[in-house]
Amino acid sequence: MDTVRVDKALKRLNESLANIPHELNDLDWKIDISSKGDKLAQHISAYSNYPDGGFLIFGIKSDGNIQTLEKNQVEEIIRKIGNIARDGVEPKVAIEHKVMPFRESYILIISIPETIAKPVHIKGKGIEFSYIRSGASTRQMSRQELAQCLLNSPPPRYEEQDACLLGSLSEITAKLECESFFELLGLPFPSTEAAIAAELIKHKLIKRIKDQYTITNLGVLIAAKDMSTFDGHQRRGIRVIFYKTSNKLEKTDEVLGKRGYAIGFRQMIDYIAKRLPRHEEIKGALRQDVSLFPIIVLREIVANAIIHQDLMIHDVNPRIEIFTDRIEVTNPGILLSSITVDRIIDTDRPRNELLARIMHKLNICEDRGSGIDRALQEVEYYGLPPLKFEESEASFKVIIYAPRAYKDMSPDERIRACYQHCVLRHISNGKMTNASLRERFKISPTNYPMVSKVIKESLEANKIKIGNPDMESTKYIYYIPYWAK
Repeated sequence: MDTVRVDKALKRLNESLANIPHELNDLDWKIDISSKGDKLAQHISAYSNYPDGGFLIFGIKSDGNIQTLEKNQVEEIIRKIGNIARDGVEPKVAIEHKVMPFRESYILIISIPETIAKPVHIKGKGIEFSYIRSGASTRQMSRQELAQCLLNSPPPRYEEQDACLLGSLSEITAKLECESFFELLGLPFPSTEAAIAAELIKHKLIKRIKDQYTITNLGVLIAAKDMSTFDGHQRRGIRVIFYKTSNKLEKTDEVLGKRGYAIGFRQMIDYIAKRLPRHEEIKGALRQDVSLFPIIVLREIVANAIIHQDLMIHDVNPRIEIFTDRIEVTNPGILLSSITVDRIIDTDRPRNELLARIMHKLNICEDRGSGIDRALQEVEYYGLPPLKFEESEASFKVIIYAPRAYKDMSPDERIRACYQHCVLRHISNGKMTNASLRERFKISPTNYPMVSKVIKESLEANKIKIGNPDMESTKYIYYIPYWAK
């Protein structure tokens, strides 16, 4: 227990014993522990739901006099209250304790913190069995108090929740690739367990509860040696499938990733890169064997899929399927309600904020959801067909196509390419013109009517609009996305 918490407990205890001894809303006296744990569970519930928590002080009689505790009493109290805090209430509560000299005797302070997730209630009985401190006593919450508690207490984010049982630091870190994580951070690997724990706690990969530790869901997703060994994470690994042709009739290779996304990301991308379809290009006087798909595009799309997947879906693996003419990257979950397929470009609202933040810190994904933008820029640079976004009932898919000449693109693909180019120009404070779209399609200036036709079809499809409608000269007309102002 830190000194600030200890100082507060002693201050409140002295206040409660001054003049006429009396208990407080955030402090209750006890002389010993009863054989039944029901009342203690109610106290733990009440203090966990109370602002800044509270204290149980053992060694104080009902009249306010001090009674020294025996060593075996202290051990039994700590053991029993620890068990109740872990197994008697939901969500479980991380209590702390300290034996202190007080007025020529000794007392035991049990600190019960206010929890983030409320209401804390008796395990197995439902949230109506939630308690609160009022008038220096513990009582069951009223319906109005329960409703207010629920309103003011958003549940903890999925990434912050526990992924495994409590254990010693060595037991916990044995399940994580700690050295790889520090390497990604660009930090030397610490020489002490305490320094390792401090950094893992700082990045929310593990939590400390009293003298034990637990791995968070974020810790599993980032640095687990094997995600499938954690409950609820058995199908988190990315499934990579290679097909012989452009259909799914025959697979040539398949692998399932099990390592945490961050520490296994480079290995996965390297594995795919070595097996991608390739073709020859002549540059200067030399022939070069190059990948049919730019790796940087695949990297950005896969990273984006990882951080935007719906983590509440436990039974579907993210997938990367490689065909001879395309790559399909599918992640569980549909788009957030505030985002449409057309507006996925430049979205800055990641579904999983903590996961996105640390993946960016580890240089795996772009900041604030800009990975799609980066991928589209590379698609244009390499002259590929536009990305295709597909949303189904329970998943979201991005399709990356192999190089294809303008003449081989369908009318829909040309309109989609026009729209994506228009959005990229708009969000970078540029303007889409006939000339810029010709450059995107790698069409010579003499063939500008071909691009004019695409622009006309995109206007008719309500994907773009004229940005300066009052301009009389068609030479200076530019275009903006249909939703832009």
